[in-house]
Amino acid sequence: MRKQSITMVLSTALMVSGAFAAYQGPKVSITYLHGFTGPDRPVMEELIKNFSASHPNIEVKGQAQPWGTTWQQLPSQVASGRAPDVVVINEDQITGFIARGAVSPLSPAELKAAGIDQARFYGPLFKTADYKGQSYGVPISSVAYVLFYNKDLMKKSGLDPANPPRTQAEFLKAAQTCTTDKAGKKPGQAGFDPKNLDTWGVSLYNNWVGSRLAYAAILQNGGSLVDKDENAAFNSPQAVSAVQFLVDLVQKQGVARANSTEEAELAAFSQGKVCMFPSGQWYTDRFEQQKMNFGVAFLPRLGGNKQDAAWGGSSHLTLPKQRAGYDANKRAAALEFINWMSQPAQSLTWTATGSLPTQASVAADPKLRAQPISGIFPKLGNIYATSGFPWGGQVLGPFDNAWENAYLGKKPVQQALNDGVTESNKQIIQARKSFQ
Repeated sequence: MRKQSITMVLSTALMVSGAFAAYQGPKVSITYLHGFTGPDRPVMEELIKNFSASHPNIEVKGQAQPWGTTWQQLPSQVASGRAPDVVVINEDQITGFIARGAVSPLSPAELKAAGIDQARFYGPLFKTADYKGQSYGVPISSVAYVLFYNKDLMKKSGLDPANPPRTQAEFLKAAQTCTTDKAGKKPGQAGFDPKNLDTWGVSLYNNWVGSRLAYAAILQNGGSLVDKDENAAFNSPQAVSAVQFLVDLVQKQGVARANSTEEAELAAFSQGKVCMFPSGQWYTDRFEQQKMNFGVAFLPRLGGNKQDAAWGGSSHLTLPKQRAGYDANKRAAALEFINWMSQPAQSLTWTATGSLPTQASVAADPKLRAQPISGIFPKLGNIYATSGFPWGGQVLGPFDNAWENAYLGKKPVQQALNDGVTESNKQIIQARKSFQ
């Protein structure tokens, strides 16, 4: 069996329920490395246990360790032929590992033989692990940037909480309507005091999470972080226009606080001082525990009207590159494990950790419909990660800094983005050398 190709190993496997190929080779042991070390760890360990119970000929040795440790160790493990059989890699790291040859591609024939149908996943989510026309991973977990909004503040301002803003114009109107000074006056009314506000329309803030709103706005306007040659390009006219709209919410409209932090805006939203709080959906549980009367909506088209788009993070099951002579049975077993872990039933179980559904069939499950986060489910196919280029840090670092300079008013938007692109491309020149 070891001399047979992986396709031959999988093609002879028994089909179970017509859904996926069940590994039928000799008993093997595979190592599974992941970074789910927090409250999500028991859920992952239970899934591994359930897999083992239903696959007596595959022993899975799960190992949890901090993500950063994996990023440091994986290159040397691959180089020395000691790589784990399956590794979970996040969206901000995966393209770099692929470009360095640390991750093995998954051919269409191999995916088909293993019963892994990429069509059941949300398209941009699955493509997060694609590079230069090949697939390298299968999504297991997903998070996204969303719009939280205070229903009570909206209602008090005369807005309909059942219809959160969807367009740029609707969003601006909602932000202006929800902004009130301590005398009860709103923007545009005589005597309105923008320096003495009681409630703000929207939160903006200065860190990498805050800059992901700018990233989404750029995508919504048809822009991108990089061009076709993978050089930084976040100073395009589309990008400038999108970021300018956000900066104007502070500098011209006065509906968002200047020089604020995520922690400060999070507290203000929790205290009923901010109407709309764009951030990661991981705060949903927090607001539920605080018994807030809040809603969750997909990001309005803040940047432009080209497309719906929001930033998303994700984790993907991958097969690291192995030494020569690697047992084809182990690869077949690893693919069986990946297929099983990414099935709708397991994906539904994983949503208990706060992950979003990775596929439409899971989003349609009745168990999820009553949750506040379900408001974004119809548009889960419009969530995009910052991936597809190997020099992620060399692009995102300068981009985050450009957002800081624009948001804080240190530089005009065009100059901030131009300077960010210049710095990014300097760093990319150096980074390219490590990929040659």
